[in-house]
Amino acid sequence: MLKSTLMTKKTKRVLFYAAVAVFLFLSYIAVLYAQGYKYSFEDFRFYRTGSMYIKANSDAKIYLDSKLIGTTSFLGNSKNVNGLLPGIYSIRLTKDDTYSFWEKRVEVQEGLVNEFSKIILFPVSGEEKERQVEELETILYPPLPTPSITASPSAELFYIKNNILYKNNGTGKDPDQIAINVKGFALSPGKHKLAYWNGRELWVVWLEKSNYQPIKEAGEKERVIRLSRSIVKAAWYKDEDWLVVDDGKVYKAIEIDTRGGVNVVEF
Repeated sequence: MLKSTLMTKKTKRVLFYAAVAVFLFLSYIAVLYAQGYKYSFEDFRFYRTGSMYIKANSDAKIYLDSKLIGTTSFLGNSKNVNGLLPGIYSIRLTKDDTYSFWEKRVEVQEGLVNEFSKIILFPVSGEEKERQVEELETILYPPLPTPSITASPSAELFYIKNNILYKNNGTGKDPDQIAINVKGFALSPGKHKLAYWNGRELWVVWLEKSNYQPIKEAGEKERVIRLSRSIVKAAWYKDEDWLVVDDGKVYKAIEIDTRGGVNVVEF
């Protein structure tokens, strides 16, 4: 009888300590999850999760690795995609068959946010497309005359001479050479970026440090895309994140964010 009582007390003590251990373990797991950590069953370890911030010009469905995970919100057409383990993800935004889609291959890193806040979905059929094409043509070839890209160096902030693109530093100062073999350029509306082209290649120079992703330093230069046909003319589309290009056959809307691939919409 005494032995049975002792065994019962010992069993209760073991169960009590086991319950405490389980409680502490689950509490630890809960704290990790609350702090943004997630367990990877592939690597058998915890990672601090990353996320994506998505913002488009229209409501859209969001697919992550071909799985529908939601839509951009009604207010602001944006969404936070949280709790992502480090890795490469395919993300795609679609509206319907009458609009273009947007997609990228995105590398998510621990504790970091990937921001894509300048997404544009363009109409690609019907009357809306016709109006879009008219808008692009007006942007590329405005009815009012604009200053020539080969204007006098004394009058222009940027100019081309002998196929060399220069920045004008003012009277009595030597200009800065930006690029060679340049056929044309376009200064962004806010004068924060400069696009130029040399045959089939389209480049962008950041004139100031960007305050949203992709973060670029002042003076940083990047080739956005190389096209199959020579560029006739290019211009900025509304703001400073997409360009409109005439390649002599079609108009193209091209984003300048090269992370995970460049989205191009043809008209």
